[in-house]
Parts: sequence; structure tokens; C-alpha cells
Amino acid sequence: MEPDLRALLLELADCGADFVVVGGIAAVLQGVPLATFDLDVVHSRSSENVLKLLELLARLDASSRLRPPSEVLRPGPEALGGPGHQLLRTRLGPLDLLGSVEGGLGFEELEGRSEPFLLEGRTLRVLSLQALAELKKDATSPKDQLSRLMILETLRLKQES
Repeated sequence: MEPDLRALLLELADCGADFVVVGGIAAVLQGVPLATFDLDVVHSRSSENVLKLLELLARLDASSRLRPPSEVLRPGPEALGGPGHQLLRTRLGPLDLLGSVEGGLGFEELEGRSEPFLLEGRTLRVLSLQALAELKKDATSPKDQLSRLMILETLRLKQES
């Protein structure tokens, strides 16, 4: 089954949870020509927000991607309330719920570095291109280095127009 990351993002927006879109989708939404295969978000770890996410994850039949599909491991409130990463498979595609990113930056820090983005009548918080480039500044993987260059070039082109 092909992932439908747009539908996954809309479901996430509709559940009422607080989150910031980061990673490849954040770049793509802002015009960076990248291919990406999952949805990465940093979520608020408040107990109320975690409950909203858990309800959504149940509807999406989410389970850990680190286990074979036959070994269903569902995230609990402790996992979503911590700073770690939950790498999940859902019926709509891969979803990475991140408690924090590089440098220990969580939702509260990233929200101030995000921008509103309107998608099919929903306003999302999307990490700015400048912030995305800064997060990848010390990246060592060729994929992240290339992504950073593409983000910086997109920023340059936007500033020129």
C-alpha cells in the first residue's frame, strides 16, 4: 500500500494535537524539491496533547516500525511524554513522533521557529526553512547534507523573488 502522507498530515491536524511539522515534509510544503517517505513532527508532550495523539494513533492502527508487522507494539503515554522518537507505521504511512530534535529542542522551542501553513483549510505549524537548515548544519549523512543544500538554495531563490 502506498503511503498517503497528505491524508496522514490532515488526520493529525484534525485531531487537535499541538505539533510542528519538521523534516522532509516541512521542506516540501515550503517548496523544496525533495523526496520524502515519512511524516516527522515534534509534538507537545503535555498530558492532554499525548491523550489526543494516542486517540489518533488508535484510529490509525499505529505500531512501532522497529518491530516486524506481526509483532504489534503500540506506543503508550510514557513513550509519547518523553523526549525520544516513536517511529510508527500507520494505515496511511510512516509517522515519526519526535519528543525533541537535534540539540534537545522540543515543541516549545520549535513552535517559535515555525510558520503557519494553510493546508486544505487547516492551519499547521511548519518549521521554517532557516530553522531546518540550521538543524542540519552539523549533519554527517550525505542525504542530510544534500537536503540542507537544497533548503538553502530554496531560501535563496525565495529571497530573490
